[in-house]
Order: sequence, then C-alpha cells, then structure tokens
Amino acid sequence: MEIGHAFSNVIPFDETVRVSVLTGEGKIFSSGIDLMDVVNSGGIGGSLGSSGADTVVEKASAILSVGRLWQKSFSAIMYCPKPVIAAIQGGCFGAALEMVLFCDIRFTTKSTIFKAPEVDLAFAADVGGNQMIARVTGNDSLARELMMLGRSLSGSEALRFGLVSRVLETNEQLHAEAFEAAARIAEKSPVASAGVKTILNYSREHNIEDSLQFSLTWNAAMLQTKDTAVAGFAFFNKKKPTFGSTPSFLAPPLELPKAKL
Repeated sequence: MEIGHAFSNVIPFDETVRVSVLTGEGKIFSSGIDLMDVVNSGGIGGSLGSSGADTVVEKASAILSVGRLWQKSFSAIMYCPKPVIAAIQGGCFGAALEMVLFCDIRFTTKSTIFKAPEVDLAFAADVGGNQMIARVTGNDSLARELMMLGRSLSGSEALRFGLVSRVLETNEQLHAEAFEAAARIAEKSPVASAGVKTILNYSREHNIEDSLQFSLTWNAAMLQTKDTAVAGFAFFNKKKPTFGSTPSFLAPPLELPKAKL
C-alpha cells in the first residue's frame, strides 16, 4: 500500500513538494488488481485460512482487512493537502479507475479506455468507484451504467461526461501537459493550493451554507499568512511572486491499518 503511505506520511510533510503527478509506465496506466493472484489465492477474499478450510468467516475477514487498507490508501490522495494530477494513458481498469477518482485533476488521451469490470467478476467494486463516480461526474445514471454493465468508456466520452478535464492525442502530449500544469501549480502559494483543495473537498460533501461558512473560517486564519503579502507585492509591481516552503502542519498523517497481505 505504498500509495497510501506516500500520500499520507511522505508527500504532505516534504516541504519541497507542492504538487504530484500520478501516472503509469508502459502503454497503459494500470490494469487494476492482479487477476492471477486472485485466482491463485482462492478467489476474491484472499487465501485459505490457516486450518485449510475455505470458510466464510476467514474470507470475510480478509476482505474487510485488506479492503479497508485499499480504501484508506486511495482516500489519502484526496486528503493530501497538495494537488494531485492523474495523467492516464492507454487503459485504466478496475481499482485503477477507482484510484484516479480521488485525484484532483485528471488528463487522458483519446485512445484511453476506462472500465470497471468488477461486476463481470461477480462482485461490486468497493474501494471508491461506487462512491465517487457520481460525485465526480454529477451523473448518477452514468455511474450506474458503468458499474452495472461493466462497459468501457473512451477518453472522449470521459471528457464529455466530466470524468477528465483534458484529452490529448498522444502519451507524450499527455505527460507534457500534465507536468506543465503541475509546474504552474507549483509556482502558486502552497497555502492557497491547500485551501482550494480543502474547501472543494468539503463543499462536495456539504450544503452551500455550511461550505460558505467553512471557507470563511479557513480564510480567517490563512489570509493572515505572509503569502498574501508576497502575492500582493508581486502583483502591484508586476513581478513573479516567490513563495516559501509548503507548511507541513496542514497535513495531519492518516493512520493506515496494518493487514496481513
């Protein structure tokens, strides 16, 4: 669960990091879980118990333990106060699709295929897909169609439905665009970036009135930081501002449960 550790206990506390780009090696972003490992371990739910008996309790315990680890690892991306950009190429399947839903910005290519195949493996996705797709796209019918049919979604469709915000022609253009966006974010105040992400996350789960009050409460403290003075001085003098290190106090670590994998 390196993803969870990185985004909860490493990246938030590294003052030199202001933004992250999450991408994959090779032709596709990620194929999701290792299906061969599932088969070899006796199916969804993990390996057989120590007694050798394939019991419901043993499998249920494995699902609850390991599944919660996955959930917390993906949630760490969302709760990390620093922006996370997903550059998704080629294919994004199953758990990988669920993971990128927790990212702040998603870019992809026209040829990329998104798919949630869990239903074809006789189970419901449980590490973010069923919870996040409708929240991200604002389309409940689309979420149900993708999760119930297990159908593929093209890069162009992903843009049309709001799953991604930019579609590029090639992998090279995708990565160039993602890192260019990351560089622009890195130039801005890290306090402001954390504020935008925190307020947007809060607003997605709360009503307008509560969200407006939360944003004022946040800014009651954060507008007092020196970054606002630096930005104001640079603006009036038509210069590029230079901000200090990222404050790690904005990132309380998430406790990831230990599980026997």
